[in-house]
Parts: sequence; C-alpha cells; structure tokens
Amino acid sequence: MASLFDRYQKEKRLKKQVGKKPVHTPSASAKSTGNTLAIERLSHEGRGVARDAQGKTVFVAGALPGELVTAQINHSRNRYNEAEVSTIQRPSAHRVEPPCPHYQECGGCNLQHLQYSEQVNFKHTMIAEHFKREHVVLPASAEPAILSKEYGYRRKARLGVTSTKSQGLVIGFRKRNSNKLTPIQHCLVLEPGLQPLLPALHALVPTLRGKGNIGHIELLADAAGSHAVIRFTNAVTGEDKEKWQLWGEQNNVTLWAENNHGDVAPMFMDSVNLSYQIGAINFRFLPTDFLQVNAQVNQAMVVQASEWLGLQGNERVLDLFSGFGNFTLPLAQQCSEIIGVEGLASQVAQAKLNATDNGIHNASFYQADLTKPLTSFAWANEPFDVVVLDPPRAGAELVCTAIGELSPKHILYISCNPATLARDAALLTRFGYRIERYAVLDMFPQTAHAETMMLFKHPA
Repeated sequence: MASLFDRYQKEKRLKKQVGKKPVHTPSASAKSTGNTLAIERLSHEGRGVARDAQGKTVFVAGALPGELVTAQINHSRNRYNEAEVSTIQRPSAHRVEPPCPHYQECGGCNLQHLQYSEQVNFKHTMIAEHFKREHVVLPASAEPAILSKEYGYRRKARLGVTSTKSQGLVIGFRKRNSNKLTPIQHCLVLEPGLQPLLPALHALVPTLRGKGNIGHIELLADAAGSHAVIRFTNAVTGEDKEKWQLWGEQNNVTLWAENNHGDVAPMFMDSVNLSYQIGAINFRFLPTDFLQVNAQVNQAMVVQASEWLGLQGNERVLDLFSGFGNFTLPLAQQCSEIIGVEGLASQVAQAKLNATDNGIHNASFYQADLTKPLTSFAWANEPFDVVVLDPPRAGAELVCTAIGELSPKHILYISCNPATLARDAALLTRFGYRIERYAVLDMFPQTAHAETMMLFKHPA
C-alpha cells in the first residue's frame, strides 16, 4: 500500500503537468514620469498596487492604500510595471514620516511610512490571502499578535564593506532593489547598544591599512553586551590589530575574527560565551549560529508555545529544525521526552551543551537532513504526541507530507513565510488536521516580513 508521502508526490507531479503556464520574458526596463495612480492595496512585499489607464498592474514603492500618487515607472514588464512615488496628491490617513535618514535608499525597512498598528493589520491580511489562495480555512479570528518595540529591537545585523570608484569605501546595507551598498551611519532598528557602533566603525575602518581585506562586519548583542564579528579575507597586520583592540576597548565591544572558511574565534580573548536567557534556562550560542534577531518577540513566542501546547508531563515531543534548543529546552521541562532535530552539526552540538548546562536530561538531539523522508531516520520510528516545526523560509513541505506516519495529536508550526506556511497547512488539512489557533509574531517591525505561530489539531 502506498504511503501518504508517495501518494502526495504522485498528485504533485500530476498537478505540475496539468497546471503549466507559458513563461513570459520581461521587456527591457523603461522610465517615464507623470503617471497618476490610485492605490488599491499593498502587495505582499509592501508595495502599493494600482492599475494604469490601460488596466495594467503597477507596483508602486512607497505608496499606501487609498492614496492618489504621481509615480515614476522604472521597470516595464509584460504583465506589470514597477514604479516609485514621485508626489503624493492624496495621502493616506495612516501615513507617517519615516524617522530614518537612510529610508529612501536603504533596502531594510520598507514600511516605515506606514503607521505601526496598520503594519500589523497588513500582516494579518497577508496571511489570510495566502491561506485563501490555498483554500485552507482559518479560525474566525486570530489570537492577539505578539508585538515588538517599533524600533531598537534588532540584536543582530550584517554590514557590507566595499570600495567603489564613485563612492570610495562604503560600510552599510544593500540599497533598495539593488546589490549595491548604501553608507549607513545610523540604524534605528538596531538595539540601542549597537547603534553607536555604526559611526564608530565609519571612523575606524578608513584608517586601517587592510581595510580592503574586510568582507563584512556583523554586529551582535547578547546578555553581556555588544560584539562585532569581522570577516577578514587576509591576515590582519600588527598595526591594524592594535587599532581594532583599542577600538573594541573604547566602545566596550568584544571582537571576533572570521576567516574564509567561516571559522570564528575571539580576537583578543581565549574564550567568550555568548548567551541569552528565557525563564530559568540559559542558552549559549556561537556568533555563527542562527539566532532569532528580536529578543523580545523570541521570548514571548517561546512562552506562548508552551501555553498553547499545555503539556501535561507525559507526552513525547519532536522538535524539528530545533537549532541550539530555543524551543526544545523550555518544552523539555513540561514533557516526558523531547527529541530535537537540526541540520547543522554545530547547532546540534551546542544544543547538547545547553541541555547539560541547564541540567535537562530528557532531551536528545540529532543531526538530520530534513529534506529527506522522515521514515529513513531511526528517531522517527516511534509515535509522537506533539510535533514542533520552526523551518526556514522554504518551509517544511517534505516533513508535512510524512506527518501522518508520525501521528501527532498536535502540530505547532512557527513560520517565517506565510506562503510556505499556507502551502504546508494545505497538506496537513488533507491528513485530517485543522487549525485550532494562530497569531502573528511581529519579529521585524517596519518591514513586510510576517511570522506566524499556528497550532494544528487532529480530531482523531
């Protein structure tokens, strides 16, 4: 008898054969001015959506629903045009003045011109639209969103470093819709302790003899303070080392060096422990480990995961894409056994250390490629009461096709991409699961990036 996974793969191949559409090659980009457009709604990436006089869809960066704008068309495609606002003839009641001096060029925070409460409403709408497209029924209303500070929330960010003939040395983030960098002296979404490091780096880096050997600089905040991880493409000279050491001391920053192989080590200390705390559990991690960048939302969503699951102490739990134990270890305190599975060996090792450090003995961790069928892994041969999923943006399609074999009563899915969440939810509903509750997790205020926590229950 064919497994659920085999049946799903067969149906997927048939859908691809039936549903193929012709591919249109975009026309060459064009520029024009003086297009007056009425903005109907926001696209899922946060641009205004309008139709021109010919009925062609136009995506307008910087525009909001209800606005009448004059826009400049900067790219003309076969099926749509892309534009930017030139003037706002009739502004939205929800428009606010972006406080960031780099807003017009930086590609990071594309919704600063929208009132924060409306940003959250937009994310609810986006999730609902993706689920409607997949014909998946959501509960009548969402749970209250987990909100963040509007600014000063980001505890990790990577700055590019490059030199160009026109600009010289540039330290900053990518420009909007470009691979080029724009110089960044101030970033309001960084945690307050990291913000002064931007102008300090602009003062230091141009003085270095080996400034051309810097690939990027990652700023990071943990419970103890501020850190900077510098990617060096060549060895650091003695003079530059002295300057870096002095800079670190003056700015109270722990410095790390990363080589071309991705290996990271403290520059001027034998060892450094990076850490954060949730409840009584202390998490140690390395600068190279995946870290939820919003500490406030991360703490609240781990607490909410525990509340929603309501574990009674006798359950077997499987945590997939478990990292270094962000969900695994808090849940271990409330169940009989939990297994964490992660693709990166370094994070599995870190999770085991964190379990030992915190005296947690009912948590086991395994490395596995979760793009392969679960039935190939020994740890998946026993049934689980609960499965927790926290996948990357690509989602957990293969896992969800095999979820029936694991037969959990509850599935808690933490998603960073509403499109793949809706796709995976459609798979789960075919196996009898229903969405019991869901909530927006606003991990990235001022952006169109939407995260979601969703609890599925099987009625059997």
